[in-house]
Amino acid sequence: MDAANSSLPPIFLMYCFISAAFAILACNRASSTLLHLSNSTDESALLSFKSAIASDPQDILSNWNATNSFCNWNGVSCGGRRQRVVALNLTGMSLVGILSPNVANLSFLRALDLASNSFYGSLLVDFSRLTRLEYLRLAGNQFEGLIPQSLSFCLRLQTISMGRNRFHGDIPTSLGSLEGLRTLLLSRNNFTGTIPVAFANLSKLETLDLAYNSLQGSIPAEMGSLARLRWFAAEQNNLTGTVPVTIFNSSSLQAISLTNNSLEGFLPKDIGLLLPNIQIFYIAINSFHGVIPASFSNATRLRSFDLGINNFGGPIPSELGRLQGLRTIYLAENMLVNAPNSREVSILASLTKCPVLEEVELSDNPLTGMLPASIGNLSSSLRRLNIFSNQIEGTIPSSISNLTNLMYFNMFNNSISGVIPPSIGALGRLQYLHLSKNMLEGPLPPQLYQLVNLGVLFISRNKISGPISSSIKNITRLQKLFLYYNLLSSTIPASLWELKDLEFLYLGENSFTGPLPLEVGNLPVLYEMDLSANKLSGSLPASLSKLQMLRYLNVSSNSFEGHIPEELGGMVNIELLDLSYNSLTGTIPKSLEKLKNMATLNLSFNRLEGEIPTGGIFSNISGESFLGNYALCGAPRFQVPMCSDRNAKPQHKRAHVTRAILCAIGGFTLSLVVGLLVVMAIQFGSAGKVSTKADVYSYGILLLEMLTRKKPTDAMFDGDRSLRQWVAEAHPDAILEVIDSHLQDKSAAIGHEINEQQEGERCAIRNQLLVSIAEIGLSCSMENPAERMAVVEVVVALKKIRERLQFLETSATLITSIRK
Repeated sequence: MDAANSSLPPIFLMYCFISAAFAILACNRASSTLLHLSNSTDESALLSFKSAIASDPQDILSNWNATNSFCNWNGVSCGGRRQRVVALNLTGMSLVGILSPNVANLSFLRALDLASNSFYGSLLVDFSRLTRLEYLRLAGNQFEGLIPQSLSFCLRLQTISMGRNRFHGDIPTSLGSLEGLRTLLLSRNNFTGTIPVAFANLSKLETLDLAYNSLQGSIPAEMGSLARLRWFAAEQNNLTGTVPVTIFNSSSLQAISLTNNSLEGFLPKDIGLLLPNIQIFYIAINSFHGVIPASFSNATRLRSFDLGINNFGGPIPSELGRLQGLRTIYLAENMLVNAPNSREVSILASLTKCPVLEEVELSDNPLTGMLPASIGNLSSSLRRLNIFSNQIEGTIPSSISNLTNLMYFNMFNNSISGVIPPSIGALGRLQYLHLSKNMLEGPLPPQLYQLVNLGVLFISRNKISGPISSSIKNITRLQKLFLYYNLLSSTIPASLWELKDLEFLYLGENSFTGPLPLEVGNLPVLYEMDLSANKLSGSLPASLSKLQMLRYLNVSSNSFEGHIPEELGGMVNIELLDLSYNSLTGTIPKSLEKLKNMATLNLSFNRLEGEIPTGGIFSNISGESFLGNYALCGAPRFQVPMCSDRNAKPQHKRAHVTRAILCAIGGFTLSLVVGLLVVMAIQFGSAGKVSTKADVYSYGILLLEMLTRKKPTDAMFDGDRSLRQWVAEAHPDAILEVIDSHLQDKSAAIGHEINEQQEGERCAIRNQLLVSIAEIGLSCSMENPAERMAVVEVVVALKKIRERLQFLETSATLITSIRK
């Protein structure tokens, strides 16, 4: 058959063409119908999401309506071919509401990012329907409940970020099946249980953050097999045991943070070789012990190093100075010591080789030696140098002036001597300076007042002398000024009251003189002021009432006189007011009854008279607050005489009181004083004020003040003679000659009511108890802290003395009643 005869008829070809056309049209219509249905599903799911939003303050969902294609809605991204939703990103839009379960209908979704909003409630989405999901970011919301088990069906997941929520319960073991996971962030939730061993299956995992939860148990050793892990954070949990060697043998690790757990054990000697890429190493606040391996110097990328608050001992390896990239080093609160045979603090000298060092924290170790002169060669980038509570000696090198970027300098509680170098004025960026509890002497250098950015200045418990310069006004940002326990003198400069940002002012235990000016009321944000134990005089200014933020005011042990200003009743926030040991006269203002926040009021040992108010705060105040004001009267609970008339004069039956009554009054007063001393010792101890034998010194001096009714600042103690020396010289033979006569019983013979021999024996015993009390005061204030009594011993001794006094008073009362 020839070609012409073999060709198909034209009619047949036409039929085939028309049939094919109809078939294609039918397929397109079917595809279009399916696409329309799919698009409707996505749109419906998004509208359901919108309907669950309770608050949209930025109107970010305002264009989610039928006038726009949902692919153009804010936060929505669609795929190019099918026009299906592939991403929903509404990060940080301040949305409030629940997450609609219908989000699971977005079956093409690859990224769901709702971080930093205020979504709440449980996560009720069925993630098993979101099989294409790769990125899930829900951090920074208020989600709660359990992590859905259905997440384990999202096998394409690369990132799960659910930190900073309220999820609780165990971390699902099923997450270990997500073999493509690279990032897992679950920090700052309420997870309990243990770290799943199944996490060892996440072979592609690079970042694991489990910090700030309540996880328990040990770190699985199997996690050491995660060859790609770069960041592992599990700080602020309850993890225990040792860190598996396999973790420290992970060469990919760049950061490890295990701070604040209960982990223990040694660090591997060759840890610096095992972690060649480590940059951040945080294991603070645990119970690690042993020495710090010198091999850390091989971890040349290390830039932040924190081993603080552990039990590490031995010398700090000088090899750490080889870390050229080191920026922060924290070794505080360990048992680290200086290098053997080194007169200088060797680690500081070594760290001068670290060119980008910014922060050094070596506080609370038994480090000895002197500050090296090379301290000025530390990095010019150094911002923080914290070496408090060590045993460092010597002087502050003048080269400190080279640290021009230093903002924080703390040398509290060392044995630094000499003067504050004038070169300190070059530290123009300094904001915090703490030199308290050293042996510094000499005046405050004029250059100190050039530190105009200083906000905190502590130089207490030294031997600084001379005046405070009027240039103090230059430090306009000063918030805390602590200069107590020094030898400062002269008047307080008027310019000090111009520091409008001052919040805490402590100038007690110095020798400041002169009156308090009216300008003292010009400190609008002052919270606490202590001017006690100085030689200040004059009247208390009424302008103190302008200190409306003041919570603590102590001007005790000065020479203030005149009346207590009525205006002090306007100090609405005052919690403690101590005006004791002055020469204040007149009555106690009834306006003080208004001070609702007052917890402690001490007006003892003044010359106040008249009736003690009974309303307001006075309903909760005991007689200890008024001790030593012999012209006061009032309610029996104040342990003062009752008032007999409207003029509120103390009531006395006879002027010719018998010797027996005088002896009883003396004994009662002494018993009250001892009771007060017991309470004060207990309160000092519970508040941490007498936590060491070094600090009990101030209590001992206070005890001697109460016994003698003399202040350390009295004129008789000018020069080298002190209150303690005066009492010590009289001890033991002439001790009664220095004790306040109101506390003694000098009557050798008794009237008609009590047997003379019995009463003589009773008074002799009580006077011997006075000697015992004085001996406690002398012991507490010994020059050598090791020889001082502990506060517990003080309380026990005083309680025994009080019991004997109470027995003597009870027996005297009984004898008198029998005689009558």
